[in-house]
Amino acid sequence: MDSKCINSLKGIGILGVVLVHCGLGVQDGILGSIAASGARGVQLLFIINAFLIFNSLEKIEFNRKQIIAWYKRKFIRLIPLYWFFTILHLLVFGLGERYYLGTLPSVSPLNILCNMLFLHGFHPYYIGSINANWFMADLAIFYVLAPLLYKLIDSLEKSVISLLIITPLGYILYHFALGWNVLEVKAIWTDYVTILSFLAEFPIILLGIFAYFMIKESHKWKNKGVISVVTLMFSLFCMVSLIMGKQYFIIFNYIFSFGVLFTVLFIGQAQSSLKCINNSLFALFGKHSYGIYLSHTFLLSTILNENYGGGVIGAFIRYCIVVAGALLIAVIAEKMIEQPAIRFINKKIFSGND
Repeated sequence: MDSKCINSLKGIGILGVVLVHCGLGVQDGILGSIAASGARGVQLLFIINAFLIFNSLEKIEFNRKQIIAWYKRKFIRLIPLYWFFTILHLLVFGLGERYYLGTLPSVSPLNILCNMLFLHGFHPYYIGSINANWFMADLAIFYVLAPLLYKLIDSLEKSVISLLIITPLGYILYHFALGWNVLEVKAIWTDYVTILSFLAEFPIILLGIFAYFMIKESHKWKNKGVISVVTLMFSLFCMVSLIMGKQYFIIFNYIFSFGVLFTVLFIGQAQSSLKCINNSLFALFGKHSYGIYLSHTFLLSTILNENYGGGVIGAFIRYCIVVAGALLIAVIAEKMIEQPAIRFINKKIFSGND
C-alpha cells in the first residue's frame, strides 16, 4: 500500500476529528450529524497505526537489540512534538480546573509526570485533562504491547480468532464496568470506559491488525479496481445509515461499527486507491496529521475565540481557519522542533548505543 494513500486516509481521519471539535457537530439536521461523526476519525487513525506498526515489525528480527532499537525509533518520533505541545498547553492554560480533572482541584505534578511518560491512560482523571492527549496514551500502550501482539497474532486466522473472541468479551466487560461506582463524576467514567481508555479502543486496534493480514493476503485477489469501488460504496452506504440514526448496520455499538466500515474501506483502497480518497489534498493533511492533532485544540482555545457568525456558516469558517492554522503550525513545528530534536537525540543520546 503506497504511502500517499495511507497519508490520504490519515488526512480524512484528522479532518474529521477537527471537524467535530470546531462545533459543527452541535448543529441541527444532517450536517450536524455528519460533523459529529467526524469524531470517528480517531478510530480510522487507530486502524492505520495498527497496520503501520505491524508492517514495521515485519521488517525487524526479533532479538533484544532490534526490538530495543524499534522502541527507540517509535518513541523518539513521538516525544518532541508531544512534549512541546503538552508543556505549551500547561503554560498557556495553567494548572486550574478543567472538565476531565473531575473532582481533582488542579493538574498535579503526578498528572504532568504521567502525561510526559505516556502513563496517563491508566487514570480516568489524567487521560484527557491535558490537551486532550488520550489518543497518545492509548497509542503509547499499543506501541509497548505491539511486539508481543505481533508474535501472538502472526496470521490472518489468528487475527480473526482474536477479533471474534476478545471483542465480545471486551464489550461484556464494558457493560458491567459502566455500572461500577468508580468515580464521583459518572460521565467521566462513562467516557473512559466507552471511548478514552486503551481497552475501549483495543477492538479497533484489532481491526487494524486484521486489515494488515488481509492486505498481505490480497496479492492473490483479482478485479482489484472493482473491489476498491464496491468496498467504498458499501462503506459509505452503511456510514450514511449510521449517521442518519438507522439501525441497519450496528455491531456492538456505533464506534465499533464505524471501525468495521473503516477497515473495509482501508482494505479496499489498498487494492486500487480511488482519486476521491487518495489525492494530494488529503495526503497533505495526513502527512502532518500528528502535528495537527496536537496543535488544533490549542489553536481553537487560544486564537479563535472571535465570532465568525452563527450557524453552520460561522462554524465552517472557524473550521477552515483552524484546519489551515493547525497545518501551518504542524509544518513549522516539525521543521523547528521535531526534526532537530530527533537528530539531537539520535546523535547525542543514542549514538552507538544500539
